[in-house]
Amino acid sequence: MTAATRSHAAPPLAPDTRIQFLPGVGPRRAPLFEKLGIGTVEDLLRHVPRTWLDARQFVPIAQLRPGALFTVRGEVKQAVALRSRGGRTDFTCSVADESGVVSAYFFGQSFLARTLRKGLQVVLSGEVDPLERRMVNPMFEVVEEEVADLLHVGRLVPVHPLTKGISARGLRQAVRRALDAVASQVIDPLPESVRVAESLAPLGEAFENIHFPIDDAALERARSRLAFDELFELQVVLELRRQFLAQEGRGLISAGPGVLAIEVQRRLPFELTADQTKAIHEIVEDLRRPLPMHRILVGDVGSGKTIVALMAALHVLEAGHQVAFMAPTEILARQHAQTLTRFVADVSVVAHAGAGKPSGNFGLAGVAGPPIVALTGSTPAAERKAIAARLAAGEPLLVVGTHALLEDRVPMPELALAIVDEQHRFGVRQRATLAKKGVIPDVLVLSATPIPRTLALARYGDLDMSELRSRPDGRGRLVTRVTGEEKFPQVIEFMAKELVQGRQAFVVVPLIEDAGRNDVKAAEAEWTRLSQHPLLAPYRVGLLHGRLKSDAKRDVMESFVRNEVQVLVATTVIEVGIDVPNATFMLVLDADRFGLSQLHQLRGRVGRGAHRSVCVLVPGRAATPIGRERLEVMVRTRDGFELAEADLRLRGEGDLWGVRQSGLPRFRIADLSRDRALLERARVVAARVVMEDRLLAHPEFQTLRNRLLERYREPLELALAG
Repeated sequence: MTAATRSHAAPPLAPDTRIQFLPGVGPRRAPLFEKLGIGTVEDLLRHVPRTWLDARQFVPIAQLRPGALFTVRGEVKQAVALRSRGGRTDFTCSVADESGVVSAYFFGQSFLARTLRKGLQVVLSGEVDPLERRMVNPMFEVVEEEVADLLHVGRLVPVHPLTKGISARGLRQAVRRALDAVASQVIDPLPESVRVAESLAPLGEAFENIHFPIDDAALERARSRLAFDELFELQVVLELRRQFLAQEGRGLISAGPGVLAIEVQRRLPFELTADQTKAIHEIVEDLRRPLPMHRILVGDVGSGKTIVALMAALHVLEAGHQVAFMAPTEILARQHAQTLTRFVADVSVVAHAGAGKPSGNFGLAGVAGPPIVALTGSTPAAERKAIAARLAAGEPLLVVGTHALLEDRVPMPELALAIVDEQHRFGVRQRATLAKKGVIPDVLVLSATPIPRTLALARYGDLDMSELRSRPDGRGRLVTRVTGEEKFPQVIEFMAKELVQGRQAFVVVPLIEDAGRNDVKAAEAEWTRLSQHPLLAPYRVGLLHGRLKSDAKRDVMESFVRNEVQVLVATTVIEVGIDVPNATFMLVLDADRFGLSQLHQLRGRVGRGAHRSVCVLVPGRAATPIGRERLEVMVRTRDGFELAEADLRLRGEGDLWGVRQSGLPRFRIADLSRDRALLERARVVAARVVMEDRLLAHPEFQTLRNRLLERYREPLELALAG
C-alpha cells in the first residue's frame, strides 16, 4: 500500500472513535470486535499480535520443500472451484514463476474464485504438503509491481487473537486502516523527556512495528516500548499508592518495648533462624514509625513465617492495641489460633489497665496470658457476641479469623496491625476494608510462595519485602521421587510401611469429580480405591475437598491432626498452612497438571517433623515430555525461590501466585520472565517522575489518570481515586 493510497483511504477518525465507524467494520461487525475487547479504534491498535510468522523467505517455486514456511511470487495460471463429496465447495489454483508451478488448495473457500483470477500476480506463503505436493490454505496477497507493503505475505506476518466471524486477513486489514488513521494521534502517556532519556521508540512508530514490523530489530524495539509503557504505568500506580500510605498522620506508633516478645521467644522449643531474626527486626522498626507499614514476608515452605508474625503481634498487644490475623480458610484460621496459643501458653502478663490505651507498663508478673481468640463463620453466636464486645471496648486482642473479620459487626477500634496470610487469596479490596476499621493499620502480608524478583516488583512494588530462605533446625530429610502409574502397587506398599510405624500420609488429586476424563483421579474415586485396598484395611482413609461443608472439612482435618485418620485424600485445599508433623508421606497424582510452585506448596505439608519424609509425584497418562521434565526439577531442588524462577520461565506469569486476585490486570505485552531489566528501569523512572510531580505536570495527565483508574481502580481506591 503506497503512501498516496493510504492518504486517500484514511478516514477522519480519532483514537476514541467507536470501532463501528472504522471503514470495513460497520455496526454489524462491531460486536465481533467488541468480543475481543476492541471498543474503539485505539483499542484495535493495542490489540497486539500473539506471534508473528516469518514469511520473508522468497524462493523460486522449483526450490519448495515440505516442512517449512516459504513464500513465492508468480502468476495465476488456472483457477477452479471444486465440489467435494461432502457437498463442500473448495477452491484450487495453480501459480507459476520462471522455475516451475505449484498448486494452492483452499478448503471451503470457493469465494476466492472472485479474488485469485487467472492472469493476476500473487504472493503465496505456506508449507507444502509432503503427500499432495501442494500448499494447503496458504496466506496470499494479490500484488501489482510493489511488494514492500504487503500485509499478509512476504514479511513478518502478525497473528492476532481472533474470534468467530473475524478472519486473520480481515483483522490485519482493519489494523492497517486504524494505523493509517489515528496512530499519530494517540496521546503518549510518557513525558517526552522520559521517552528520550530511556531511548524508547515514539508511540506511533511502536504501534506500526508491533503489527507490521519491517524487520526483527524493529519488532523488538516496538515490543520494548509498549512493554515499558505497561510496566511504567503499573509502577506509577504502586508508587502513588506507596506515597499515599506513607503520608504522615495515617499511621501510628504501634510497637511496645518488646519485653513480652522476648519472654515468648525465650520459652520457644527452638532457636529462631538468622532470617527470622532479621525479619522481626525489620518489622518492629516499621511498627515504631508513625507511618503505616506495608510489608510482605515471603518465606519458603516450613521457614517459620507464623512465629515471625506472632512476634510482631506481641509488640502491638504490648502497646495496648488490637491485631487481626486473617487466614484464607477456616481450617487454617483455627490452626493458626491453636498454634499461636500454644506458643504463649506459659507466659503471664499484667492485665492491661485502661484497655486500648498504651501504658508502656505491659509487664510479665500478672495473671493473664496474651489474649488470642478465633473468629470464623462457624463461631457460635454467643461466643461471637462476646468477642465483639471485647473488641468494641478496645481490649488488646489478637483475633484470628477469615473473611468474617471484614464484617461490619466485628468492630476493631484499636486495630493497629493486620496480618494477612497468603496474600494471593485476598484482593486489595478486602485488605482495604480491613484497614477502614480504624486508623490505616500496619499491614503484614505473609506469602508461603517464594516470589521471583520480577514478579515481586511488578505485583508487590508498593510493599517492603522481608524474606525467609532458611529452614529451622530439627526438620527431617525430605526426598522427592517421580514414578509412573505402573508402580502404584509399590507406592502403596511403601505408604503402608510408613503407616505401620505410626506415621500418616496425604494423597493429592487435582479434581473433585471425574468430569468424563479417565486420566484424572477424582477425589471420590481415589478415596474409594484406597479405602478398599487390602494393605490399607487397618487404617482409616479420610476425604477432604472444597465442596464439603465447613463443619465436615473441620471434622476431617481435626481427625487427621489427632491421627484418627491415617490417610487423607485431598484436593489442593491442603496446599496452604496445614501443619501435621506426623505426616511423612505424600502421593500427588496427575502431578504434571500442577505448577512447580503449587507442587512445592503441596510437598511442604510433609517433612515438617523430625522423621524422614517422602513425596512421590505421579504424572498422568497424557503427560507431555515437557511436563515430565518439569517434575524432574522438583527432584533436583527443594529451594522454593529457585522453583519459583523456573515456574515463571516455564509457565509465564499467567495465573501464577493468584495474579487475577491481586487487583492488577494481566500484561498484554510485557513478559516478566524476560523483561526484568525493563521492569527495573520502569520502576526507577516511575519513582523519580512521581516524586518530582513531573507526572502530575504532564499536560495530558488527565488522560493517563483515566487510563490508570480504568485498569488499576482497585489498587488505587485509597490513593489516586480518592
